[in-house]
Amino acid sequence: MTLTTRARRTFLRAALLSTALSATTAFAQTADPAAQEAAPDDDSIKEIVVTARFRTETLQDTPIAISAVSAQSIEQVVITDVNSLQRLLPNVQLSRINFSGQALGASIRGISFADLEKTFDPAIGVVIDGVFLGTNTGANIDFDDLESIEVLRGPQGTLFGRNTIGGTISVRHTRPTGELGGKFKARYGSFNALDLEGVLNLPQIGDALSIKLAGLRRTSDSPTINRYTNEREDGRDIYNISATALLELGDFTALASVAYNKDRSKFPTAINLTRASGLAFGAGGNICDYTRAIGLGDLGCDTQGAVRQATENFRLANTSIPFESFFEGWAASLEMNGKVGNFNVTAITGFRKSNDQLLEENTGTPPVSYTGVPGAGVPLFVAARDQDYKQFSQEIRVAGDITDWMDIVAGVYYLNTSYSIRPNLFNGTRGGLAYLAVPLFPPAVPAPTAINVPIQSATAAQDLRSFAVFAESIFKLSDNIRLTAGGRYTIETKEFELDQTLAVPFSADGKKTWRDPTWRVILDWKPTDDTLIYGSWSRGFRSGGWNGRATTAAAIGPYEPETVDSFEVGAKTEFADGKVQLNAAAFIVKYNDKQEEIIRPATGGGTETIVDNAASAETKGIELELIARATPELTFRAAGAYLSAKYDDFLIPNLANPGQFVDITNVANFRRAPKWSGNVGLDYDKALDDRNSINFNTNLAYLDDFFTSPRRDPAGRNRDTIAAHTTLDASLAFIHSGDSFKRLRIAVYGRDLLNKGNRITNTLDAGVFYFGVVSANREGGVELSIEF
Repeated sequence: MTLTTRARRTFLRAALLSTALSATTAFAQTADPAAQEAAPDDDSIKEIVVTARFRTETLQDTPIAISAVSAQSIEQVVITDVNSLQRLLPNVQLSRINFSGQALGASIRGISFADLEKTFDPAIGVVIDGVFLGTNTGANIDFDDLESIEVLRGPQGTLFGRNTIGGTISVRHTRPTGELGGKFKARYGSFNALDLEGVLNLPQIGDALSIKLAGLRRTSDSPTINRYTNEREDGRDIYNISATALLELGDFTALASVAYNKDRSKFPTAINLTRASGLAFGAGGNICDYTRAIGLGDLGCDTQGAVRQATENFRLANTSIPFESFFEGWAASLEMNGKVGNFNVTAITGFRKSNDQLLEENTGTPPVSYTGVPGAGVPLFVAARDQDYKQFSQEIRVAGDITDWMDIVAGVYYLNTSYSIRPNLFNGTRGGLAYLAVPLFPPAVPAPTAINVPIQSATAAQDLRSFAVFAESIFKLSDNIRLTAGGRYTIETKEFELDQTLAVPFSADGKKTWRDPTWRVILDWKPTDDTLIYGSWSRGFRSGGWNGRATTAAAIGPYEPETVDSFEVGAKTEFADGKVQLNAAAFIVKYNDKQEEIIRPATGGGTETIVDNAASAETKGIELELIARATPELTFRAAGAYLSAKYDDFLIPNLANPGQFVDITNVANFRRAPKWSGNVGLDYDKALDDRNSINFNTNLAYLDDFFTSPRRDPAGRNRDTIAAHTTLDASLAFIHSGDSFKRLRIAVYGRDLLNKGNRITNTLDAGVFYFGVVSANREGGVELSIEF
């Protein structure tokens, strides 16, 4: 019997409530020594050690909502990059933004960012080996050579700084071991996907220097097929290489790494969601209305649009040109640790340099044909972007006990970033950020010589300088009560310039400095050794800035910072002699001066985007977690969350009456805030003999409906909504310990086993056209890994 979508949804919601699930997925079966203490002799759940507060603490003794995922868990569930983590983390939604190189769209507790403009700052901080990324480009890293991942919810501005109002994702790679050895992994799966990963540790040089080398290669076809040629579109094409050196001289250590990443991936062509409205272009009409008016027909707006493609499971694409989203970058870091008296001193230096290029047909329509041959012609609307980015950061902090009842973590932080964007090359002609295959002004049947007319041509650049001081202390008020208090003060300046070539060319620039304090206070109490209860208040801010998508001088801004106040209570408990952990958290988040992108009609037709502090909002919810070790071989895990997100007010400028505003509070969407999310799973290890064992792992995850656009679908077709989705992942592995190598693992796996074909995972409202992004559903494969 097949469950209907509604029945699946009802069943999963009931499961979330009845099993008291949780948002923290620190798998109990992890065997990663860097992520946990030694296992006890009994069957209790192993302790997970985290460094979320720049201190070494166990997960159950840390009074914040945090998820810790080990390298072994990543391997068992077959998670290959950051965005795939969302299957394990309720109230955390992650996705790849195909329109910028390796960009990450992230939402935690409804606080989200999924844009591609580097003038817009992320709301979720990503930290790689202690280095904070100043942009979401390059943040969707591929997983290899991992030690641990920590996901911290809520504002983390006190210790991690700016643009962490939703939380922080901290990724750590393994350190060199100083012993000859390594690991090789090969994976082959659906759509001709081939993944190769390797790590080599070299013997220690002298008594102090250890070196590690690592590399990764991923290739695949696309899950989509060109409907005209019946050939698959191209897919992933990426490789990473890195080298890490560790110098250990007594209390002093220096960890240096350098990495190079080249990504020449292509992605499924956009899905056309635009449908003709019957209105004139420039008076509410869209690009379908325009192409009909000039005699080109609907170009797939209706005949090959969302309705037809849904019946095809979104597997056929109206391919015009390959969807290229390229990325190339260098990253280097140096972390030094030493002691001064009783205090630990840490200095982290980071440098990143990258280039990303976009070239794709943006509307999802078939090519414009001047010969009448289907599929033969030129693309309708091409986005072509070429961006350079650099960042340098320096952090110095001290940590230690001031007295037996007070410690401190304090430091200074500096960040400098710069980026520039310029027109890309398309068909050998340098134009602008976007091209149209037919001229918009004046409307007329185009001649072949009129194709690829640039409708937007711009260069832009920004320089950021940010400086901060911070401190946080834990005060032991009694044997079982602690108070944590800390703050951070940030001063940052942004300089921005833009040169735009439109019907009326213009140049604009600006410079502004912001000063913002952030705070955190936590009170925690341990009534018993197995129970921690805490309450907290924290404030974070997301930086103000400039609008890189401005099409008029007045639209560049600036807009001001937005702030978040989060109030949270939680409990972390253990039962049954440590065999069961049940954690819970409830929160209310107040959003002030919320930055919103507002699409409005542009002078002369079309639309333009402005950014303004247009709204205030509130999110609130509950997160629960359960881990139960039923036997030494079998562990159950479950996690779930409920989220309510709404606008308190949302005002946009009234174009008909300058100086006045229109209240759209009751018709606005709160983006990327699914009401329900959760997962249940199990991990089963069975020893066959002294050297052989099997592992079975499964995970069932549910994600409720969520909105992608801040405004409701004007056509009432729910294009602003991504439907609820259930995924079932499973793997079965045989593991052998040998004499010539440490470990051999052979596994088969399946991802999203309940669903076939493809699905829309994101939609975008561009004003004059509407389009969607496609991802694969069911995938499977085999994996071989060897440790020596």
